[in-house]
Formats: sequence, C-alpha cells, structure tokens
Amino acid sequence: MRLRRMRAVGFQSFADSGSIEFGEGINLIIGQNNSGKSALLRALQTNPPADPHRSPGRFHDYELQSPVIEMDIECSGAELTTGVLKRPNDHFRILGPRADTEINVSMLFNAPPTIFRLERPLPRGFVERDEPSHSLFALTNERGYTMDVTTQQGKLVLGAKRNSPVNDLAPLIGHLWNDNMFLFSPERFGIGKGAQGHATRLLSDARNLPAVLQTLAGTRGSLFARLVEHLREIFPTFGNLSVRPSRDDANVVEIRVWPTHEMFHPELSFALESSGTGVAQVISILTAIMTASESVIIVDEINSFLHPAAAKALLRIIQTTYPSHQYIISTHAPEVISFSNPSRLHLVKRSGYTSSVEELRLSDVGAFREVASHLGISMTDVFAANRVVWVEGQTEELCFPYLFKELIGALPQGLLMLSVAATGDFIAKKRDRELVYDVYSRLSSASANLTVTVAFSFDAEELSEAEMDDMRRESKGLVHFLPRRHFECYLLDVEAITDFINSSPSGMVQVSATQVADKLRQLANSARFRPGAWTGDLENEEWLARVDAARLIDETVRDLTSQTITFSKKDDSLKLAKFLLSHKRAKLHGLSCYLQTLVH
Repeated sequence: MRLRRMRAVGFQSFADSGSIEFGEGINLIIGQNNSGKSALLRALQTNPPADPHRSPGRFHDYELQSPVIEMDIECSGAELTTGVLKRPNDHFRILGPRADTEINVSMLFNAPPTIFRLERPLPRGFVERDEPSHSLFALTNERGYTMDVTTQQGKLVLGAKRNSPVNDLAPLIGHLWNDNMFLFSPERFGIGKGAQGHATRLLSDARNLPAVLQTLAGTRGSLFARLVEHLREIFPTFGNLSVRPSRDDANVVEIRVWPTHEMFHPELSFALESSGTGVAQVISILTAIMTASESVIIVDEINSFLHPAAAKALLRIIQTTYPSHQYIISTHAPEVISFSNPSRLHLVKRSGYTSSVEELRLSDVGAFREVASHLGISMTDVFAANRVVWVEGQTEELCFPYLFKELIGALPQGLLMLSVAATGDFIAKKRDRELVYDVYSRLSSASANLTVTVAFSFDAEELSEAEMDDMRRESKGLVHFLPRRHFECYLLDVEAITDFINSSPSGMVQVSATQVADKLRQLANSARFRPGAWTGDLENEEWLARVDAARLIDETVRDLTSQTITFSKKDDSLKLAKFLLSHKRAKLHGLSCYLQTLVH
C-alpha cells in the first residue's frame, strides 16, 4: 500500500492544502513549530477529528464547512483480496457495467497496484470521488450493476449481480488503510503495559505492543534479537529488552528495559514508562516496520523524541534494512533533513490562521543540505559515544555501518560513524589541517568528559602516497585512507550495474550483462578514464584502485539508457552494495578488512 496524494480542505489550520504528492521511501514534511505539520499528518490518522478551519471571517460553528480529506491510495489486487478475506462476515459491492461486471471484478482482485481516489467527509468514513469504482470501469448508457464480494472457506466469492446503486469498494480501501498505516505522534505513549495475548502485528496506535513483543520473543526469537540489536545501535546506553507478567495482574504483561546485555536480576531492569519517550517510540516504530510489509509509516516530529545521533541511526536502519515501506516524517531538524534522502520534500508555512504547503524540488535543496550538514555536527551527535569514526560523506555514513553489520557483525556498542562537514578542510595547508584534527577530536570527547577514541576515514582520490603519508603523520595516525580511490571502486561490477538498470522503477530499459561490460570497457579505454593501470581487464586490482568508479558507473548507466536513468553516489551506492552482499560477497572482502581497521 502507498499514499500517492492527499489534500486537506477546511481542516484545522488548512483552508485548502492543495494537492500534495508522495513518493517511495522517505517523504519529509518540514516547517517551523506551529506551522501545521502535525495537523497535516493528523488528517491521515484512523479517526481524524472533525475540526473545521476557522478564520476571522468564518468562526461560528453554524457557518463552518465540514472538513474533507482527499486521499489517493495505491493498492494491489492481492491487498484487496487480503482485505476481504480478513473480514469474512462483510459484503462488499462493486459497481460495473451490466455485461462485464463479473469479469471486471475478477480482474480487479488480480490487478497490479492501482490508485483508488477517495475522500473522507469528516466525521464520516471513506467514500469514492469517482464512480463507478474509482473510474476503473466505464459505464455506457446502460444502468450499472453491483456485484457482491465475500468469502467462503478462505476464497473470494463473487455473488449475484444487483441493480442497486450501492458501491462499497471505498470502505474496503478504508479498512486496508487502517490496517497498514501506522502513525507515531510525539506525545508520550502509555504502552508499557497491556493485556496478554497472541499478537503478531502492531495496531496503529501501538496499544498492543507488550503482547506483540511477548509473541515475538516466544515464537520469532531471531526477529526479537534483531530488534534488540537495532535498539543498541540507536541508543548506546541500551542493554536489553524483556517482557514479563505484571506482579499486580497476571493477565497483564509489562515491558522492561535493561541497561546491560545480561538479564540476571529483574530488580535491575526498568519499566518502559521510566525509560523516556524516545525509547518507547523507537521500540514501537521498529516493531511496526519489522512485523508488517509495504505499509505506510508516519512519524510526527521525529526530532522531538530523538537526539541527532539517535535520529540518524534510526534513519540509517530504515533506509538500509527496511526500504519496502513508505515513510512520511515531519521535522524541523537539520540532521534529519540532510540525512534522510527524501523522495519528496514539502514545506509547511503558516500565515495567521492559515497553513499552506509548498513542494521543494530536491535539485534546489543542495545548498540547504550543505548548511544542514554543518549544523548537524554537534556535541549531541556524539553523546555517549566511546569511539567516533569521522567518514568522508553521507554515503559512507549510511553504508559503512550497514556493511560492517552484514560483513563482520554487530557494531560495537558506543561506536558512531559520522560524516565530516567538509572534506576540503583536511586538504588545506598543514597548519589548518592540524587545527581541524584538534577540533574534531575535542568535539568527539566534549560531551561527557570521557576518553573517546577518534578515527578519520577518507577517500584516496588523486592524493599521492606522499600526501597521504603527510596526513597520517600530522593526524598522529588518526587518518585512514580507503585502499581504493573511493567507495564506488568496490561496487564496480558488471552484474550489479546490470541489475541496477533492469530493476529501475521506470522499467523503461532492459540491458544485458554483455552490453554493460562492453560499455564499461569502451569508456574505461577513453582518454578521460584511462589511468595508467588500464589493461582491458575490469577485474584488475591496480586499475580498480585508481579509476573514478562513481563517474564511470554513472556514464555507463546514462549511455545505455539514453539518459533516462542516472547513478547517484549518495542515493544508489547502497543498491549496488546490497546486490554484491547477496550475490558476490567475496568482492567486498577488501572493504571488510578496511572497516575492521577503522573500528578496532
């Protein structure tokens, strides 16, 4: 399921939000406090309040229009089928042409993802904006017929045609939205205790979190262990998690948080309510995304319950491990904006009584991201860390921790990998470089007056061995250089690039591995790509260490797809790395060895 578009009319601070488009991955809603970000997300919740927009011109109850929320929701035929099967006592009626209703309805429940156009006149439920059946079927001058859809022994049953005008597909989509949407608001949850019971999936308000965790621990121990591992990555002071019957009521279970890995004495654990809002929120968010598939995860004001380092760690986990969901996140924090790689970015502004929404083109946000990256480096970024590895950029900040976990094992507790604000600061003259090393080292250890070890990881790029030796010496051994020119040199693989092109969402171009290999060789042999080591062998280690791989991959992709697909170092390197992890792990051995030198 995906939310493709929404519009809020006459709701809270929105007279009319206008059409708001949403994409895959992470969608960001940004704006100042009290601008209307939360109101916009509130319109998407299971039961939005029927709170009409008021202004000095219209504020009496009797003259206010009822709020209407428009939503374009994308569902597949398989999701529609699941929605009906989960409600065996309900009947859903679908309107279609007289002659072909049964054929059309049967096709609908086997269709690829289809967009359904709904509206919600509050406080009522979902209704269709376009009949019949969201304009999926066309009616001629004939009277339309409806067909009952229900279940029998776990299968869909198409009932008799009726000449009733009732069209009840919209409520089915509404049920699916309520089943597959999770909204996490910044208010503190009272979810540390709950009724015992078997629960495999979190409810949208997370009230059954204790039962879900108890079920996971008892029946899916590996998934529960992975949840604990994620929590340790996000919170350096987090040790372990358990669920136990309440001392006061045997029918109630409670969540306990441990400051250590060991769980010997229950008296040393803490109730979830005593652990802070951030811990409860993150446990709920992770439980939702780990137990659901292709859902819509909405997080309001993520920075209000997570400090910058924890927010980055959560975003890293979302992007690297659980990208199948659609995320809608509101924030005003620069570290969230700069690190989330959003597919869509919307700015909410408020003037007087009315909020408005403007989509920011990502191509115009480069300068803002650069500023945000500088602002994102602060003492709160490294709070509670005992080792900080400052890396080349946001690509490495996202990919290195993920690859370390996949290739080596869990990240050591208290380790952070953060991108430096500007790599160029380290290529300046010697006296300035020494000052920069000192600033970063002090920043890394200033938060808690603890002994913090520091390391720097940079691309070799076109630096000479003498220049790299100078930087190692001046940094007193803190600086490390990738054995190859840059990270993408480890990702330059024919099959990985072929898969990247063929699995592009556009689906417009399909290429063979032979075409990719030929194009790579053609470009590698051209004047702009010919380092002295080129021998015609794409697997030659000396050549791989020196070639501008990021540029070579991008030009190969562009040439083979007539510019319809591009390769972005920041956005797409992870896709190539994941392919190699799944199919050619041995090609990442050198990178694995390098990551171990950074951490140990």
